[in-house]
Amino acid sequence: MTARPRTLPLTPPPVHHETIGSYLNRLADANHLSIGYLSHLVDPSRQHRRVDNRVGYWTPEALRRLAILTGRHPSSLIHAMPPLGSIGDPLRHLRSATEEVVEPRRRPACRLCMAWRRVHGLVVRSTPHHEGVCHRRWLLGDEQHDLTRLPEVLRANLQHHRIVRRGTHPSTALAFVDARDRLTRWFTGERSGEPLRQRWNRRLEVLGEDPFGDPHRPSDARVELATYPEAVVLTGLFASAYWRDHPQLLAEAAQRLHIAPHQLPLREMVITTIDKGW
Repeated sequence: MTARPRTLPLTPPPVHHETIGSYLNRLADANHLSIGYLSHLVDPSRQHRRVDNRVGYWTPEALRRLAILTGRHPSSLIHAMPPLGSIGDPLRHLRSATEEVVEPRRRPACRLCMAWRRVHGLVVRSTPHHEGVCHRRWLLGDEQHDLTRLPEVLRANLQHHRIVRRGTHPSTALAFVDARDRLTRWFTGERSGEPLRQRWNRRLEVLGEDPFGDPHRPSDARVELATYPEAVVLTGLFASAYWRDHPQLLAEAAQRLHIAPHQLPLREMVITTIDKGW
C-alpha cells in the first residue's frame, strides 16, 4: 500500500454527477500529475479513463485516501459522484440486464455551463438519456452542436422530458433506448422511406462537415442527433401502456411521424424488445 497521502495543492470540486474517472483526471491535470501516479495515491490497482464510473474494485480505504487528497469529506464526494456510495456493499454492485440497458449516458458536460462555473478541463458527466440538450446545444459527442437551426430537435427534447415526467423508470428509459436503436438501424440499413431520409439528410447538412469524420458515413453521435425527433415520437408510443400493444400501433406511428404507413419498416416495428409486463 502507498504511504499516507496528503491533501493536494489544488483540489477542484467535483461537478454534480461527474464520472469518477473524469474527476480523477481533472485532479491529476490540476496538479500536473499523471493519472497513473494519482491512481496509485488513491489505490494502486489501476488507472482511470475519464468515462470510468464503476467502483467494483474500490475499497473503503481508497475512498478515505481520495477524501484526504481532496480535503473533502467522503459524504461530499459521494453526493457529487453517487457510485462511490456503493463501495463496500457487494449487493449494490449487482446489476440487472435492465439496469445495464438504461444506464445513464456518459458525455461531456455543457461547455457553456462549465465556463460559467470556471471549471477547466474536460468534464464527463453521467446523466439520464433525456438530458442530452443544454443551452440549445447537443451534448452527445465531442462537437456539442448548436441547435438554433434545428428547432425540431429542441422541441423533441422538451417532449422527451414530458414523457419522462409522465412515465415510470425504467420503462421510459427502455422505450427510448428501443426507439433510438430502431431509428439507428433504419438510418444505417437504409430501410427508411424517402420522407424520413430527406429529413435526416437535411439535419446532417445543417450540422456542416465533420472535420474528423468520414464524409460519406456520419458518426454515431450525428446519426443520433439527426434521428432524435423521430426517436422521441416512437418513445412516446412505446412508453404508453395503451399504444405499445395496440393493433393500430403502426398506423399511429406513421401518423405521428407524418409519413404513409407503407413507408415504415414493418419488420422493425414489431415490438419484441419491450416487456409487456411493464
